Amino acid sequence: MTKSVTFSTANGRIAAPASKSAAQRAVVAALLAGGTSTLRNLTLCSDTQAALDVAQALGARVEQRGSDYLITSDFFANSAEEISLFCGESGLLTRMVTPVAALLPQPVRVSGGGSLAARPMGMVEEPLRSLGATVATTGGLLPIRVQGRLRGGEASIDGSVSSQLLTGLLMALPLAQQPSTVRVSNLKSKPYVDLTVELLSSFGVSVEHENYEIFRIGGQQRYAACSYSVEGDWSGASCLLVAGAIAGSVTVENLNLASPQADREMLTALKLAGARVDVEPSGSGQSAVTASHAPLRAFTFDATDCPDLFPALVALASCCEGVSVVKGASRLAHKESNRALTLQKEFGALGIGVALCGDEMLITGGRITGGRVSSHNDHRIAMALATAGLRASGTVTIDQAESVEKSYPEFWKAMKLMIND
Repeated sequence: MTKSVTFSTANGRIAAPASKSAAQRAVVAALLAGGTSTLRNLTLCSDTQAALDVAQALGARVEQRGSDYLITSDFFANSAEEISLFCGESGLLTRMVTPVAALLPQPVRVSGGGSLAARPMGMVEEPLRSLGATVATTGGLLPIRVQGRLRGGEASIDGSVSSQLLTGLLMALPLAQQPSTVRVSNLKSKPYVDLTVELLSSFGVSVEHENYEIFRIGGQQRYAACSYSVEGDWSGASCLLVAGAIAGSVTVENLNLASPQADREMLTALKLAGARVDVEPSGSGQSAVTASHAPLRAFTFDATDCPDLFPALVALASCCEGVSVVKGASRLAHKESNRALTLQKEFGALGIGVALCGDEMLITGGRITGGRVSSHNDHRIAMALATAGLRASGTVTIDQAESVEKSYPEFWKAMKLMIND
């Protein structure tokens, strides 16, 4: 599917989609809790649907009631001799559910599709073996075969590539027979770990850590079924807010300013670039955030802990005067595409210079031209190119525009609602 964007003004109010990071964690927590949990304000995308499918494959019953999802589970009653889990294209779900599957005595095969087939999975092997499971990847890739039961104990992991395996261990180990200690080196994306720990607390599970380096998890804990409200997605909101900053004034509702989501830092970047940012509290800890156009200047921003912001940041920097510097580019190699090279190529095709210098990405703002570009089947690239197209001198045509289904299926509808040609 292709979508085209032309020079336009962006105005309007848009509700943020549900955070897929929070939603996937909540689905797995509900799977591990006895009884029925209610997940409120859950909007579906491909990754969240994959999490629901995995929960059902592991024996949960899922019932939709409006925007609420009821998940009823008795995880350890699963009687299948062998279980197959398909995680779609979600790296988080794959690395999170593999330790969870290791709690079961029967063999489990974990697989996925699309770009996930090329993403590294070898990091799951040694930690899970240290904790009592049998596990094997396919040459460091999918599929993974795992069998428990995970007993607990001690393990060490490298957090420099991703914090997703740590999230999986933190979710699984409270149900192990023994207490566990997980030592983590070079941890990136600490806010995502905060999101995990906060969610676990909502489900009655306790995890302690020392400076994100040593995590202590008591064994034989019990998840408590609960009603959990999934907050709005700062990742999905980021390009909408950039659209307001570069082309008008856009308000995004249902955002939590105190969220542990790493991408909440989009507000910091917008302010550094000189955009006008206004916040309107709307009750229950939620706010409506408005980003409005003002003269934009080059900025320096560290995205090491929020690498998913890179595409939106490049779209923003393209409209700033001068050279913006975004740190953390080394985090981009193993996403849905190699995002550093993809951003360099596709924004280059629109006349914007993107240079890579070690861990830094340098974006030279200027005149955005029209052209035909590709999302490389990467949802965040598609959204960023569409956003930049609002300021282009010609039509920007985006191939593989359907990739937004992964995180924000309503993105093109939202764009249509706020665009004034």
